[in-house]
Amino acid sequence: MIDLDKLKSEFEKINNLDAAELVKLLSEHRNFLINFVLIIGSLWMAVGMLNDHRTQGQGLRVQMAQLQEKLEIIKARDVAVTDLNNFKSSLPPTLNEFELITLVSNYTKLHHVTVISLSPAESKDMGLYDVININFSAASDNFKDVILFLREIEKSKFPLRVDSWSGRETESGAITFEIAMSAVFIHQ
Repeated sequence: MIDLDKLKSEFEKINNLDAAELVKLLSEHRNFLINFVLIIGSLWMAVGMLNDHRTQGQGLRVQMAQLQEKLEIIKARDVAVTDLNNFKSSLPPTLNEFELITLVSNYTKLHHVTVISLSPAESKDMGLYDVININFSAASDNFKDVILFLREIEKSKFPLRVDSWSGRETESGAITFEIAMSAVFIHQ
């Protein structure tokens, strides 16, 4: 161990020494000087390393927080994608113009309605969805069949709607009517 009183007296001697005596004193206490320099150097390096580790630790904590935020965003996105896929799978299947006309034709047979004239189906791309419009004239022997036919269109599992219709009774008692209808299909 180093005696502090002895060290203090040595430092006082150093203050009063000239260069020749300083060289002589340093050579006498070479081991002490080497140990002192090594201790100071080691402390200096330790402080530097601790500062580097602290800086790295802070940087890692910031990165962890950023990664945690990104992970939360990814989880929210995954939930949104799952919800969107569930929503899309719950949508009715899409029909093209031919399939839609075939479906309406089946409804006419089911409710004893005769199609008199049919305008070509028009398909319009509205961005997120397509709209198919159909206009036709039809006839039936009684009003009840007309109403059941219109109800069948409105209750279809497909997104069909009767946009407008008008009818009249002929002299023979048959009902003739014109229908404008549309179908909406969301792009999947």
